[in-house]
Amino acid sequence: MVFEHLCDLKPARGKYSRRGNSKRAFWMKGRIFKYAKYKAWDQRIITSRVNPRNTSRECARCHSLVARYQEGQPAEGYTEGAPLVLCHQCGMQGHADRNASLVIGQRLVDRSQKPLQEKPSTPLPRVERVEKSTGVLLSQEVKRKEEPSSLRARHGGRNEHGTAQGRRRRMGTPPPSIPRQLRLPLE
Repeated sequence: MVFEHLCDLKPARGKYSRRGNSKRAFWMKGRIFKYAKYKAWDQRIITSRVNPRNTSRECARCHSLVARYQEGQPAEGYTEGAPLVLCHQCGMQGHADRNASLVIGQRLVDRSQKPLQEKPSTPLPRVERVEKSTGVLLSQEVKRKEEPSSLRARHGGRNEHGTAQGRRRRMGTPPPSIPRQLRLPLE
């Protein structure tokens, strides 16, 4: 099931405000598509939307521009909303709505049969590589003979807040800064 993707519906001037008219038009358009899609899904029918541009101005046979006209008038030019259509290129003559629906169906078929195109890859610039005769390069920290600067930053020269203490304690030995009477008897 194919729908035109009508996103710019403008309601005719009526008794409601501009905001009210636009709300009603968008509400109905969205509701019709939503319900049709729901019912089609239950019947295992795929729904899709196509671009509506010039669907009523294009011939379903040869894809040239058509003339829309009223019955009893000459088939010249394009009269908006006229029921009949005539293609001067191939001679197709018929109802304008049927012609437009055929064009919509053809657009869906064209879109589904067109292979997906990927963007062409960008050519990468050729970069000259320098030969590495020493093998893997060492980082600046490993090249030094002294210990890394990160160790000095973590362990300051003084015992302040946030620095590691100079001595290590074994597990189970109480810290010396807590007085003996405040310690738990289990320690």
